[in-house]
Amino acid sequence: MTPPTAILAPPVSVSVIRLTGELGTVEMDSLARALTSLLAENRKRIVLNFRGVKHVSLGGIAKLAERNQRFKSLGGEVKLASVTPYVANLFNLVGAYSSFDTLATEEEAVTRFENG
Repeated sequence: MTPPTAILAPPVSVSVIRLTGELGTVEMDSLARALTSLLAENRKRIVLNFRGVKHVSLGGIAKLAERNQRFKSLGGEVKLASVTPYVANLFNLVGAYSSFDTLATEEEAVTRFENG
């Protein structure tokens, strides 16, 4: 009788979206659709890199927070990286900053996913 063999699944990859410019309502709606598409592909570990972002619509931030709650309810998460103080303040204004795990760099965010 042969002993049972363990088959390990490959680690789930992390999807990174690098954002730039001013993210108004149209851009944030597009981002929400992209996140929904990733979720449909079972890609539940997302890093949004805000390094090049100058402004984000407040309504868009609220939608993004709702999308993150959906990811969390399905065992995933959206992490934020390289958020400028100005953009962080916008997230705070709508009460959404604390609902995200926010890291200084994209690399730190990816590592946080990989290390659990």
